[in-house]
Amino acid sequence: MQLVREFFELRLFHVLTHWQHEGVLPRTADTTSLLFIEHTSPETGRAPGFVLAADEVTRLHRAVVEVRAWHADRFYASVIENSTALSHEPGSETRQLGRAVFGDEFTTVLVLSELPASAAPRDKALQLLRERGIGHVIEFPVLLADMLDRVSAHGNYAPSQSLQTMRILKRYGLVRRQQLEFPFAAPAPRAQDPAEED
Repeated sequence: MQLVREFFELRLFHVLTHWQHEGVLPRTADTTSLLFIEHTSPETGRAPGFVLAADEVTRLHRAVVEVRAWHADRFYASVIENSTALSHEPGSETRQLGRAVFGDEFTTVLVLSELPASAAPRDKALQLLRERGIGHVIEFPVLLADMLDRVSAHGNYAPSQSLQTMRILKRYGLVRRQQLEFPFAAPAPRAQDPAEED
């Protein structure tokens, strides 16, 4: 939740967490996975796609964001079908919460670990998510890569442990090309015995 919150804050969204306002907002079964985001100056032009790229996020105006960071799983159709957390349509409790915060003009965003890599399973999973009334989907690798791109190796992010950790990884060259690539040293090549050359 903290990473998702900071991702949207780096993109200049105002972010409200549900748990901070439980007395004002309706109660739901799972309040820990919801954020409410608003961009006061959203970009205009082409509407964002169902699967959001990082540069499309600022085209959103208001959204209820649900975080499902199941990092051990890809979101195959079977995971979606068998998940009680995803079995409800956001048209019920999530929409009620959205209306309490925004009125009638908002969308929904599901942040998930990863979609299937192959086209057919990916399309099937996306279709199931659409059928559940989800407005948009964004994957964690997209979110993390964008955060790493925006964090400066020479900045100061002391109030945020996660951003400060990303800054330190970049500062010491452990993150290259804005991807999660850790350049661990390879074993030194074995010196060749001159006798072996003959």
